[in-house]
Amino acid sequence: MATPRPQHPPEAATRPRAIDGPALARAFAGGAATLAQQADAINVINVFPVPDGDTGTNMAMTMRATAAAAAYAASGSAHDVARAAADAALMGAKGNSGVILSQILTGFAAAPPDAVLDAHELARALERGREAAYRVVSAPKEGTILTAIAGAARAARRCADDGAPADDALAAAVGAARDAVADSPNLLPVLKEAGVVDSGAQGLYVMLEGMLRALRGEPLTVQLGGGGHIDESWLHATRRLHDGAGAGYCTEFVVSGRSLDREAVRLALAEMGESVLVVGGDTVLRAHVHTADPQAAFAYARTLGAVSHEKADDMQAQIDALAARPPAGAVSRPCAFAVVAVGAGDGIEELLRSIGAAAVVRGGQTMNPSAGEIAEAIASTGAAAVIVLPDNKNVVMAARQAAEAVPARVAVLPAFSVPQGVAALVAMNTELSFEQNIAAMEAAMAHLATAEVTRAVRATTIGGHAVAAGQAIAIIDGRLEIGEESIERAVLSAVARMVAGRDAPLVSLYYGEGADEAGAEALASNLRTEHGCEVEVVRGGQPHYPYLIGVD
Repeated sequence: MATPRPQHPPEAATRPRAIDGPALARAFAGGAATLAQQADAINVINVFPVPDGDTGTNMAMTMRATAAAAAYAASGSAHDVARAAADAALMGAKGNSGVILSQILTGFAAAPPDAVLDAHELARALERGREAAYRVVSAPKEGTILTAIAGAARAARRCADDGAPADDALAAAVGAARDAVADSPNLLPVLKEAGVVDSGAQGLYVMLEGMLRALRGEPLTVQLGGGGHIDESWLHATRRLHDGAGAGYCTEFVVSGRSLDREAVRLALAEMGESVLVVGGDTVLRAHVHTADPQAAFAYARTLGAVSHEKADDMQAQIDALAARPPAGAVSRPCAFAVVAVGAGDGIEELLRSIGAAAVVRGGQTMNPSAGEIAEAIASTGAAAVIVLPDNKNVVMAARQAAEAVPARVAVLPAFSVPQGVAALVAMNTELSFEQNIAAMEAAMAHLATAEVTRAVRATTIGGHAVAAGQAIAIIDGRLEIGEESIERAVLSAVARMVAGRDAPLVSLYYGEGADEAGAEALASNLRTEHGCEVEVVRGGQPHYPYLIGVD
């Protein structure tokens, strides 16, 4: 179906011709928000090409990581934002759909650093994304997300050639993606038989629509147009599609090494199974394969370098779980619970929202929110069940008191620090029950070591540690453990103690008042050299504490 070229309104001439860094970060946040809204609806229609049953969730979680990284880089150029977003998408990608989406997003980052993200460059970004997406899929099929990104790129190119502003080119891409969704059953018979559209294409359309709405300052609610119906015939079609080979295991891993050969890895995995995807560069690769023997894939990966993010999901079990879902009316079911988190600092508040907090109460050390403020936030979610992350030991009692004052079912988790709260939110899965999420979030917090680095406001001795007023100190897991001459030395000493005995630790440095990005990056470089650990730097903006640290 041909997409008509948009008619540009007279005011188009007065709108910005290009997208800058803050606007691109805002657009990515809009794409993440709309995917989160529609994840369940997209999951229900996920019947092809693989029966993972979580296309919407995987795309939403991938985009959530992308938006969070973009928010950290939002003060920079469009290229800075795109680069940060693409890197986060690669490492945050989940499942087949998330990997393909991450490749599409790399198209925005491949432009020269000085390129202006106008309509022509936006079209080029989508074209590069299309090429990358087709390249990583071992057996591309039309009628999927690949067709949708191809149509979006063509439409954006035509609009750019007409001299339109960047947002009009994106609007043309949205229209083409919507047309591709509607046309997908005509290209894939299994979809027509099941009476559904392609879930990956639907996810791309929803994301692009959210980006456009955020860019234009419009409401982010996106209505799924058509294709929402699903009936039990999808199960029979999916099982026929996989007859003979067995469902096997959806297997993923990340390998870090030197001089990695993406094509060689792809060919090796193709010998082990189907639906092979390999993305990344010569030092880090992320791989996906459907295989009957995931351990063989992991063993092969370990011959290449250090392996992390291993996952092997039983696809037959997923198919059976999908078969048990209600066949009608489920496409618009809301999330069964909401999360309220407490945090102080612009970066921390943005981060908490971007990774799933429905409401954030401003507060923390020296500015503890009242029970009434927390109760207000719980009520504002409109959810019947709410999880509260106090993110500070001095907020727990107020949170529990708030829980008793509202009609909602409330669980207050013992998150005593922002890094713990972040770990809990990352572990959240809207496909699981309220109780299952509580267990998963508590487990994630328990595995995390945390530290707060600041200066002593008075001389004292705690737990055998004597410190002088003004001395740099580190409080590790609630205990004063480190006293140093400088904040930087306190950070290095604290992390050295926290990573000891951990296998491939991930260190998160949240820099706030009294610290800056350059200093944080210098510390990160030192830690990578000294301990060989992965380090991520996060703009927290928290008061009183130059650094908060999480070690997983």
